[in-house]
Amino acid sequence: MTDTGTDRGKRELLDAAERLIATRGYEVPLRDIAIEAGHRNNSAVQYHFGNREGLIAAIVARRLGPMELVRSQMLKELAAQNKEPSIRDLISVLVLPILQMKGTHYARFLEVIRTAWPDETLQRHDTEWPKVLERLTKSIDADRAARTRRVAAVATAMFALIADYERRTEAGMQSDSEPDEIIDMLTAIVTAKIIR
Repeated sequence: MTDTGTDRGKRELLDAAERLIATRGYEVPLRDIAIEAGHRNNSAVQYHFGNREGLIAAIVARRLGPMELVRSQMLKELAAQNKEPSIRDLISVLVLPILQMKGTHYARFLEVIRTAWPDETLQRHDTEWPKVLERLTKSIDADRAARTRRVAAVATAMFALIADYERRTEAGMQSDSEPDEIIDMLTAIVTAKIIR
């Protein structure tokens, strides 16, 4: 399949938007995104995506598809073991597909948008993400309110840790042990004993 000018233009806009939102924040002007992508038309984002929400949804959809294939494969491999996945296994399914995306600003982009944008696209029902979160929630030995708080804490910490990892990767400062360390830290949030 050949890459048309329109496809290339949209991809350039998505790349520029992911990078600028990650580094400058949610409210970065759409005009700046068009300029960064090399478009002469300042309304290129509106033309291709309608508005900021359409642009963000397109960025998420572009990254989510490949990640969900990896998550689905990981879950199949866990199911083939004929045992209930551990909390660490479930955390790995959430974390590793994002960590494997090299050369992007996606984790930093997610860190920025998650507080400013309704996350319906992040938790679509046709993805593995909500299913894994549900299994994770059920595996926590605590009352319902505590389980909800812990899963929310894992999501908050996960986005921050992965965004930091992405920054270090870009600077060439990451270590090979970091993915395991991130998974271990997030597992500890879920499994930590409550001290009264």
